Amino acid sequence: MGLIKFSLKSLLIYLFLSFFSLANNSELTNSDVLFKQATDFVKSKKYDEAILIFEKLAKNSEHDAQYNLAVILKAGKGKTKKYTDSLYWAYLSKLGNISEADDLVSELIDLVPEKTVETIREEVKVYLEKSIENGSETSIMQLGKFFLEIVNEKEYPSAYKWFTVGAALGLENAIEMRDEVEEELSPEEIIEEQDNAEKFFNNFVSKRDQNSKEENNS
Repeated sequence: MGLIKFSLKSLLIYLFLSFFSLANNSELTNSDVLFKQATDFVKSKKYDEAILIFEKLAKNSEHDAQYNLAVILKAGKGKTKKYTDSLYWAYLSKLGNISEADDLVSELIDLVPEKTVETIREEVKVYLEKSIENGSETSIMQLGKFFLEIVNEKEYPSAYKWFTVGAALGLENAIEMRDEVEEELSPEEIIEEQDNAEKFFNNFVSKRDQNSKEENNS
């Protein structure tokens, strides 16, 4: 597999385009302001300062920041080069629909031993599972995609479970993904994962509603 070279120049272009789209909105969130600060730090080559901000945003599931952090870590600017950390964030940004992450992931996989890649995949899965436990609905779709796009071999039954939950929650593209994956399953697998999805969905909604009541009463 040929390697695709990623440069900080291309990162700067991506940062500019990302913030330009944000600036077109009537209001900027705190995350947007932090992203702009990180962008300025990269432009002035203060990579250590940029990393601190991107790490904060990345841990808050800001996918642009996850991608930018992956690029900087791969380049070894502001922090020692570390392909494993770069791949971790590249995977998460890929699941967050950052198209540029696809090629970055492909390059990094060529640079990291397969056993280590598998460990990073597991870390990504744990991150998403914990995010879902904390009430994140968007992570539900990402976990479904994980079992199709990140694992070494596609795990259709697991993906089907999460897309089924996502469809019940009304998440974007969930119905289409659920129905597409269903075509890859046996009748037995479909029934089993529908039962698993139902159990998770009921618990998830119950917990969400309970948290909502507690917030309203506080």
